[in-house]
Amino acid sequence: MRGNNATGLGTCPLTFTSWNCKGLGRALKRGKVMSHLKHLSSDIVFLQETHIHSNEQRRLRANWVSQVYQSTFTSKARGVAILIRKTTPFIFGSVVTDPGGRFVLVSGSINSFPLVLLNIYAPNFDCPDFFSKIFYLISEYNMSSIIIGGDFNCYFDPVLGRSSTKIAPTTRSTAVLNNLVKSHNMVDVWRLQHPNDRQYSFFSSVCH
Repeated sequence: MRGNNATGLGTCPLTFTSWNCKGLGRALKRGKVMSHLKHLSSDIVFLQETHIHSNEQRRLRANWVSQVYQSTFTSKARGVAILIRKTTPFIFGSVVTDPGGRFVLVSGSINSFPLVLLNIYAPNFDCPDFFSKIFYLISEYNMSSIIIGGDFNCYFDPVLGRSSTKIAPTTRSTAVLNNLVKSHNMVDVWRLQHPNDRQYSFFSSVCH
């Protein structure tokens, strides 16, 4: 999700990856994830549920990564990180972290264009106050230069956003999020490019 002018980076188009990795504490899994991310060659990566303790933050360093910004919680829950690729000319300005491991916000610039990156891992229950807090946090920034990624743990559209054919009631989180997105003139980039697609990033395990 981005502000309407957040793609105006001159001759420097950016590619993004957002991934709920469900824990990176084990070295084998972490190595596979980082290797795959290197192969994707994204300029900026948003990771959720890193499950990395505050004294283990160096674990997300890699030879293709120049900058890492994290909010941690415990080695078994939450945690978010933003990774900047070495070839991405991002100049750091400031960072806001969350002791609850729910979000990390980084401001800076690319080619003198101001850019704010926000990675979130929203609660997996109906929690509209979380989104109100997030949008209050970013209200002091230029909204046209903000890019938000992460795991929102809710859907924007009750029909296209779910695999079930049944129309689910709109949660308070969904209502608040949609209102805030509209009032701040933001755009869901994926939905803009795939207006009628039904595609999902999470599937429940098949029960036998």
